[in-house]
Amino acid sequence: MGSLISNLFLLFEGNVKMIIAGYILIFAYVFFLILGVGNIVQKVSNVEMSRKIIHTGLFVLFIIIDIFLKNTIHQVIIPFLFIIINYLSYKFKIFKNMEREENNEPGTVYFSIAITIIMLLSYIFPKMFYSSGIAIFCLTFGDGFAAIIGKNTKSKLIRGNKSLNGFISCFAFSTIAIILLTHFYNLNLTIFMCIVIGLAVAIFELVGKGLDNFSVVAISFILGFLFMNYNLNNLGESVLVAEILFIIVFFAKGLDYYGSLLAMIMAVSYMYFGGIFGICMLLSEYFFIFGVSKFKKIVLKSNKKEKPRNFLQVLINGGIGTAFIILYGIFNKQSMLIISLISLSGCLIDSVSSDVGVLSKKDTSYDFIKRKRVPKGISGGISILGTISALICAIIIAIIVCIYLKLSIFYIFLIAGLIFLQTIIDSILGSLLQAKFKCTKCQEITEKTVHCDNKTEIIEGIHWVNNNMVNIMSSAITTLIAVAIFLV
Repeated sequence: MGSLISNLFLLFEGNVKMIIAGYILIFAYVFFLILGVGNIVQKVSNVEMSRKIIHTGLFVLFIIIDIFLKNTIHQVIIPFLFIIINYLSYKFKIFKNMEREENNEPGTVYFSIAITIIMLLSYIFPKMFYSSGIAIFCLTFGDGFAAIIGKNTKSKLIRGNKSLNGFISCFAFSTIAIILLTHFYNLNLTIFMCIVIGLAVAIFELVGKGLDNFSVVAISFILGFLFMNYNLNNLGESVLVAEILFIIVFFAKGLDYYGSLLAMIMAVSYMYFGGIFGICMLLSEYFFIFGVSKFKKIVLKSNKKEKPRNFLQVLINGGIGTAFIILYGIFNKQSMLIISLISLSGCLIDSVSSDVGVLSKKDTSYDFIKRKRVPKGISGGISILGTISALICAIIIAIIVCIYLKLSIFYIFLIAGLIFLQTIIDSILGSLLQAKFKCTKCQEITEKTVHCDNKTEIIEGIHWVNNNMVNIMSSAITTLIAVAIFLV
């Protein structure tokens, strides 16, 4: 009984008149948007424009909550009630000018859930309240204008139904919204920080399928909170460099969207925890891989369109290295930086070895485990050209690392050997474990499960061990050896 009374008391914490006024204003404003503004826009334009105008106008809710309901449980109850209202509208088409015409995604429900989550967090941790404001302003202005301008101007589509004009608009209006919020609420944010958050919002808005409501809120809320409350040295610069990397690799189609996002997160980690040297090593290795891949296509005169590398491939090539660069930042142990660079570089030279190897004039490569020639491009086979290129890259990287860290010549050989070792381990695992198939139509040996539009037959290896599996295994083994040498 006592707990029930205390819970009821929570509903009336603060000034009761202010709370009642807050509820009246919020519901009056929302229904004015839906039934008034929304209906007018729908008649003049269309349903999609109506819903986005309503979406954009909801920034006012934060202002009302700040004045009337701040730091009370009602800042959570309000968006929670709209989860119910929006779900009923989505299910039964109550407010037709709020629902999408072209698909059946419950975007309005996701919107309310996202706002409820951050309002709950800011109720539990009042220090987060204005981070919630940043998130709401970015979601309403940035995401709203991205759709309004993106869908009503001619522009190149960059992902699904997301356009370049929409991307630019999201960045511009998110940044402007944060600057205005900073000015009126005297927030501890610089113009530079506002720009960094705005660009991050534009990048995460590309998620699409209604989930951009969550991604936009999450990234703006987190960055806003960190920038306002903590002096994290070069975090802003780290995020900006990572954002520029995303723009380059995504728009150049070197990586797909989620692969580019992961590369961006890795870049933040390498610059924030590894400093200028860490990010320079990461970026030089990334772009060297892309350069070699482009060079291969030019030499082979290949017009075949290659799929951009995906999330899993980026994770395999940089995940372990990123984990160790974070550990280096936390514990400040030089050995962890070395292990991180060995892991990252091992994946680099393995990729370079494969790309350069196929440029060999011979049609076959040599499988030194099975002591026989195999078709060029089949895992397990090595070429003189690919092996020498891998060794040269390993030595160059080791020299750079040792010069920067002021290590002796002995470490050049040790680090180069460990980096090069990954290529050898990759070839061994590729020969012994990776699945190889034969096309039932043309009889060609391949690593694909489908060839000539027919299902292939496995002739050796383990069916579920593919190239990605071999890469992660070889990277893990090399890293464990490096850990044993430098940490144990």
